[in-house]
Amino acid sequence: MPKNDPDAVGFAVVGLGMGRHHCRSIRAAKGAELIAVCDLDAGRREQAVKDFGCKAYASVDELLQDTDVQVVNIAVPTGLHADVGIKVAQAGRHVICEKPLDVNLEKADALIAACRDHGVKLASIFQRRLHPLSRQIKETVDGGRLGTLHYADIHLYWYRTDAYYAGGIPPGWRGTFALDGGGACMNQGIHSIDLISWLAGGVASVYAKTGAFTHHIEAEDVGTVLVTFRNGALGNITCTTSAYPGLTNDLHLFGSKGSIALSDEKVTAWRVRRDDGDEASEKAEERAMMDRYSGCGSDSSGAADPLAVGFDGHTVHVEDMVQAIREDREPIIAGTDARHAVEICAAIQQSAASGKEITLAPNLSGG
Repeated sequence: MPKNDPDAVGFAVVGLGMGRHHCRSIRAAKGAELIAVCDLDAGRREQAVKDFGCKAYASVDELLQDTDVQVVNIAVPTGLHADVGIKVAQAGRHVICEKPLDVNLEKADALIAACRDHGVKLASIFQRRLHPLSRQIKETVDGGRLGTLHYADIHLYWYRTDAYYAGGIPPGWRGTFALDGGGACMNQGIHSIDLISWLAGGVASVYAKTGAFTHHIEAEDVGTVLVTFRNGALGNITCTTSAYPGLTNDLHLFGSKGSIALSDEKVTAWRVRRDDGDEASEKAEERAMMDRYSGCGSDSSGAADPLAVGFDGHTVHVEDMVQAIREDREPIIAGTDARHAVEICAAIQQSAASGKEITLAPNLSGG
């Protein structure tokens, strides 16, 4: 089955749980072609062939013999990300890795190093950074319009069933430290953790409390974290999969000159003090932002169903990888940019286990 478009960049997807979103995104992306999928489960493979008209392989080694595959999207359990990614890099293929890079810094760093040493590109899926609202907030904060940031938080109030934790391939991998790297913080919360860290300029230390309250899992279904950011601002991160039936994902940023608040992708407050004291213009800006980002037409929420998460951001990642290959540049969110989120989540687990505040290393990584 040769490529349909000889000029398109050929993609493959490993792992057909969340990986089905990757398949749809590749199909929607300009300049990309879905060549193949790979999964241990024969039923998943057969369904993907029917749905996407691509080839299917039972092993990564077999997939990597396919010379039409130039990029491999990795959507296997988290604790296998680096293992698969390193094998892909050694075969000279570029890598798009679903969040996070892996369960700990050692494995994340090994994946980053393998891609660097074999001259291939490594992108990580953190699509919340790519949302137009997120980018506008980032420009507002970095441009100094909020003044000096003194507080930032993000609260993810989601819900997952016992069946969710019992399922998956291999069964029961979710909520484990070996394959999931943790629970609500590392799996569901890492997008939010990455976002608040990116907006606020990075995390300096964490003091965490976690527990499993409504699920029989090894890791946490509730985690709350006191955060000190690199600029000295304080904050909080709270993530849970025990908020029945699945509620909102809220964010707050408070600076000396203004405040921004979101509920999911809906702006609930946007007050930025003007130097000229024109309060009417402040309110007009807030109304415009609330109208523009009212929550309508945004990606579907994953509050109760992980497969309900929209995939438009994944399409942006795929198109960016196509351009990064053609322009020989780094992807929009490279592996080094994604490293800090793993560092934060690992520190959260360390703090919860030790009962101590954990100070992160100086700014050695991106993000």
